[in-house]
Amino acid sequence: MTETTATRPVTAPPSQPEVRTERRTAITDALVRLYAIRRLRPLVLWMLRRLEGDAYKSPTIRTIFARYWGVEIGMYTIGACFEPWVVDPKTKIGRYCSIAHGVRIINGNHPLGLKSTNAVFHNPMFGLCDDWIGDELNALEIGNDVWIGANAVILPEVTRVGHGAVIGAGAVVSKDVPDYGVVLGNPARLVKKRFSDETIAALLEERWWDQDLEDLTHRLPEFQNYLGG
Repeated sequence: MTETTATRPVTAPPSQPEVRTERRTAITDALVRLYAIRRLRPLVLWMLRRLEGDAYKSPTIRTIFARYWGVEIGMYTIGACFEPWVVDPKTKIGRYCSIAHGVRIINGNHPLGLKSTNAVFHNPMFGLCDDWIGDELNALEIGNDVWIGANAVILPEVTRVGHGAVIGAGAVVSKDVPDYGVVLGNPARLVKKRFSDETIAALLEERWWDQDLEDLTHRLPEFQNYLGG
């Protein structure tokens, strides 16, 4: 036996969990690429739900919405944000949010100075122009643990919806919403805050939403009993 052969390091074969993880990653990466084919999109989403569970805990569905729709969605957020066209590009939604059906988040206006306001002429997704014509889409950040009620509309003037905020059903929001603020009506107005300033400060410092759901299950009484203050 030569010295080279005798001293050659032996590489351990990958473990079964590592093999399964690599195989799963290869499958999800392929599904993300297949989503580019429009007719396959329903099938891709169906397969991902089979692999990773409902959309609220699927990291790959979030990758798809970030890549193809320009929308970042935090883990454990649920609802209509996983429907195309509901949320405009350049929107970042935090973790543990609840987005009801009928919600519309609009980050840009149709340009009024063009001959036509029809989107086929100024929106590149229709294939008649290379770039968006008109004002740039507004960037919107929606905090963590936000509840947006049915048929609410967020207009391009809004840049931030704070952590823990509530937007009531049917509200039309044209201004930023503070942390733990509750806004209602058309135009939406701040009617109250969910908790006292001291409780809000404590929640913002705690940042419980940074933890994964599995790490919060032993703290369920904190989330299933009403807070004082």
